[in-house]
Amino acid sequence: MPIPNLLHCQSILSSLIESGFKPGKIRKPKAMKRIVFLLIGFLMLSVACQDEFVETGNDATTLTKSAKYEKVKTFHVKGHVDAIPNINLPFTCCTPVDAEIALPGSGWVSGHKNIFGEFVQEESFFNRDFCEFNLTPEGPVIYSHANVELTKSNGDKLFVDSHSWVNAATGVITGYNEIKDGTGRFEGAFGLSDIVNGTVDPDTGIASREEDGYITLVLKE
Repeated sequence: MPIPNLLHCQSILSSLIESGFKPGKIRKPKAMKRIVFLLIGFLMLSVACQDEFVETGNDATTLTKSAKYEKVKTFHVKGHVDAIPNINLPFTCCTPVDAEIALPGSGWVSGHKNIFGEFVQEESFFNRDFCEFNLTPEGPVIYSHANVELTKSNGDKLFVDSHSWVNAATGVITGYNEIKDGTGRFEGAFGLSDIVNGTVDPDTGIASREEDGYITLVLKE
């Protein structure tokens, strides 16, 4: 907007005074405040609705961030998993402590998932951080929670929270797994799968199960 000429403004003011206009009685209409507030709100709304956001860095360069939504797609996931305990590492003591029950605290994971492929056993593992023993009508049952990291041959990973219940009398395993995140193609992934046909070998301690559920992937452009 061009800046008004100072002499021109003085000339207009002098004309007003000569005509009997008194500057001391100038009053700002209340409606003007409302108009100003509305304009400020409109400007804020128009900035918030832009598809491109611009911010200035300390070096005065301009950076542009896209405001596009991420695209996702959900897939059916199924596979076979073996949890192989490492008995040379510390065990996790279950509650209540008086039950004197402990499970292997960590180990390796082998197997495959249709959407993920084969696991690299040496780089796929579980870490059990909690277990609890309970006597139920179905028999003595041990609940455990483990953090699982699965690795593909190309280095992509899936991070999973595993919740399982083992019937100590029958060796049957039930439960579910929550997919929390990943890397590479699986960055931002989430999902859920049920543990099916799960059993534990009493001699080796290896827990085997099938998995059936879904996984949602963030599609890369």
